[in-house]
Amino acid sequence: MPRVTIIVTNAPPRVIDVLPRATLLRAAVRARMPIGRSCRGVAVCAACRIFIIEGCDAVEPMDELEARLAARSPLAERERFACRARITGDVTVTTSYW
Repeated sequence: MPRVTIIVTNAPPRVIDVLPRATLLRAAVRARMPIGRSCRGVAVCAACRIFIIEGCDAVEPMDELEARLAARSPLAERERFACRARITGDVTVTTSYW
């Protein structure tokens, strides 16, 4: 079972186990972390940006919806939209507002 470690400023990391192919958005919600999701995870709002610190190889490549959203709202290196990024192994993530 993949493990997601969420790095939070001025707090201990949160660690949560998720099912294979769960999204990073699902992991953040299960860990009770605030995360932008005004579109409710359908790859429209671009609010759920998340930075992958470790484990980029444990996240599936962008699908068509995420690629279209990234074309409209470009991502930095190692950044993904949490609603579309599916986990296949252990990852460590953060955002600018945690």
